[in-house]
Amino acid sequence: MPGTTSNAEPVHEHTFSDPGPDSIAAEASQLEDPAKLAVSLLIDQALKAAATTFAEAGADGVVAILVSTELSWILLATHDWKRRGRCDMSPTYVSERMWGERGSWVCWTPEEPPGSSSKEAVNEAFSQAVSEGKHAAALVGDLCWLPPDVRQGADVFLTLMPLNSRDISFIARRLSGHEPTMALSDEEAAALTPRLLRWARRPGQSADAYIEKLKHLLKSGAQTVEVRKSSPRQLPTLDRLHGMDEAVAWGRDVARDLTLYRRGEIAWVDVDRGCLLSGPPGCGKTLFARGLATTCEATLITGSYGQWLGTGRAHQGDLLKAMKNTFNEARAAAPAVLFIDEVDSLPNRGTVTHHYAEWEIQVVNALLAEIDGVEGREGVILLAACNYPEKLDPALVRSGRLDRHIRIKLPDRAALVGILREHLGSDLKSQNLDDAVLAADGSSGADCERLVRGARRRARSANRQMVLADLMEEIGGVDDRSAEELWLTAVHEAGHAIVAGTLLPGCLQAVSIQSKGLSQGTTSIALKGQLLKRASDIKIELMILLAGRAAEEEVFGVVSSGSGGSIDSDLGRSTSLAVDAALALGLDRLGGLVWRGRIQAHDLRTQLTTDVQLAEQVRNQLDEAYSASRAIVTHHVAALLTVASALVRKRVLQGRDVELALSG
Repeated sequence: MPGTTSNAEPVHEHTFSDPGPDSIAAEASQLEDPAKLAVSLLIDQALKAAATTFAEAGADGVVAILVSTELSWILLATHDWKRRGRCDMSPTYVSERMWGERGSWVCWTPEEPPGSSSKEAVNEAFSQAVSEGKHAAALVGDLCWLPPDVRQGADVFLTLMPLNSRDISFIARRLSGHEPTMALSDEEAAALTPRLLRWARRPGQSADAYIEKLKHLLKSGAQTVEVRKSSPRQLPTLDRLHGMDEAVAWGRDVARDLTLYRRGEIAWVDVDRGCLLSGPPGCGKTLFARGLATTCEATLITGSYGQWLGTGRAHQGDLLKAMKNTFNEARAAAPAVLFIDEVDSLPNRGTVTHHYAEWEIQVVNALLAEIDGVEGREGVILLAACNYPEKLDPALVRSGRLDRHIRIKLPDRAALVGILREHLGSDLKSQNLDDAVLAADGSSGADCERLVRGARRRARSANRQMVLADLMEEIGGVDDRSAEELWLTAVHEAGHAIVAGTLLPGCLQAVSIQSKGLSQGTTSIALKGQLLKRASDIKIELMILLAGRAAEEEVFGVVSSGSGGSIDSDLGRSTSLAVDAALALGLDRLGGLVWRGRIQAHDLRTQLTTDVQLAEQVRNQLDEAYSASRAIVTHHVAALLTVASALVRKRVLQGRDVELALSG
C-alpha cells in the first residue's frame, strides 16, 4: 500500500462573469503593466468565486492557498497579494533555513514540487504564524505540493483560472481608455503569459492595436518550431529527479565535495564515495546514476553481473577479466561514477550451498577486491543498485565499501506531478494534473514516461496537440472487464478503504479500480511512524489487507480469488507479515522471544509446510484479524456500498471521499 499525498479542499472553478469597473478601475493609472493588471483581475475573480474578499482572505490569523497551474503567474500573484491583501507589508518568505527579521505575515512560493525538508519548513513556519495570529499564504502550482497539515488547516482556497476573451478586452480597455472593436478567442487568451502581455504593450497604443499585437505574437509562437524540453532520461541532472529526496540530497553533497576536491580544498578521504540504492523496478535507480554523473561532471562507467557474464562463454576467467576491465576503465576516467547494477544478482557467500557455490564465492571475492582497489584510488564514486538488499553479502555493505544505503520508494503524488511535468515538457502546461496523478497513483517514474509517450501517440493519431484526455485514457488503459467484474472489484477495494478509513483516520489517500498489470485495483495509505511496530499495528495492517475478502463475503455471500495469487496478493502479504511477526519481530505471544529470522518469499511455502506449529499460529492470527475486519465491514456496509458505487462511476476516489461516506 504505497503512501501518497492527498489533495486539498475543493477549489472553486468559476470565472468572474463580468469584470466591469471594480477596484482595479480606480487603480488603472498606476497599473500600466498589463501583466500586473491581469493578475489583479484573476485574483479578484478567484475571490468572488470563493465568495470572499481581500479583507477576509488576507486577514491576520487566516491561512490562504492560491493555486495557478501556470507558474509564470505565481510571482506576480505574490506581489499583488502583498500590495492589495496585506497593504504592502513585507512577509517572511519560507525556506529550509530562515534567518533575519521576521515579517508581519508568512508567504511560501515554491517553484517546483517541494521535498520533505521543504514541507517540514512550511509546516513549522505556518503553524508558528497561526499560533502568533499572523496571516499565512501559499501560492503553488499544484495542490499536491502542499504539506497535509497546511491543506487541512487552510481557511481559503483560490484558483487562478486561465484568462478568457472578456479579460483581454477589459485589460485593453483599461490600458487605452476606450473599448476595443476586436477580440481574442478564449483559447487564444488562455495561451497568454505575463511575458506576452508585456511584449504586446506600446506607449500610446489603442485597444485594437494591443489586441492585434497579441494575436501576432500568438501566431508567431504557433508557427515557430518548438524545441521540447528533453526528457530527464535524455538529459538527467539531480535537479530534474523527483520523489527521491534523500538520494538527491546525498548526490548534491557529493557533487559539491567533488568540486572542492578538484580545487584542492579537501582531501579525497573526506569525500563520501560509496552508496547502495535499493527499491522496486522502475523507481529511477539507473536514472539517478546518470543524473549524479551529469551533475558531478564526471564520466559514468557501468557494469553488472549479467554484463560481465555475457562477455565470454560463462567461463569464470572471462567474467573476472570483464569485471577488472570495468574497474580499470573507471580508474582511468576519474573523476568517474562507477555504477554496478543488479548487484543482488551476486550471491551471499554465507548462504550458497549448491554444487557450484565455490565458483560464485570466487566471483564475490573478486568484486570485493576490486572495490577495495577503488577505495585506494582517487576520483571514483562507487554506486550500486538492487531490488532486494536483504540478499546481499554483508561484506559488500560494510564500512569502506557500500556503507551508505538509500532506499528509493515509488513516488508519492507530489513527486508524480513533478515526474509527469518533466516528461510532458511543454505539453499540458496550463492543465491541472490532480486527476491524472490520482489515477496514476502507485506508478513508477518509468511508468510515467510510458504514459506520456502513449498520450503523445494518441494525440498524433488524432492529428492534434495533446489534451488531458489523452493522458487520462492512457492511464486508464483498455478496460475489458464486464459490469459484474467491475462491481466485484469495486466492492473489494471499497472494503479495504472502509476498514483503513475506520482504523487509520486521515491516512487513506486514494482508492482505485484502475486495472494495472495483474492488479485490478489499489488502495493507497500513508502509514506514519511505522519504523517501530507494535502487535496492534500488525493486526491493523492484517485487517486492512483482509478487508477486501471480508467485503466480498458480506455483500455477495461468497468470495472470489481476488485476494489470492502471488506473494504480492492480499493473502500473500498478510501471511508473510504474520510469519515475520512470529519469527523475526517478537510480536507473537506463542512465538516467544526466540528470533528465527525473516523468511524469504520463495522459502515461505516450505517453511509453513514443514513447521506445523508456525502454520497454526499464522492461521489463528489471520482468522482473528479477518473476523475483526468483517465486523467493521458489516457495521459500515451502507458506506461500503456508497463507495463501491462511486468507484464504478469514477474509477478513482480520494481518501476524503471515503471518510465522507463513513461520516454520513
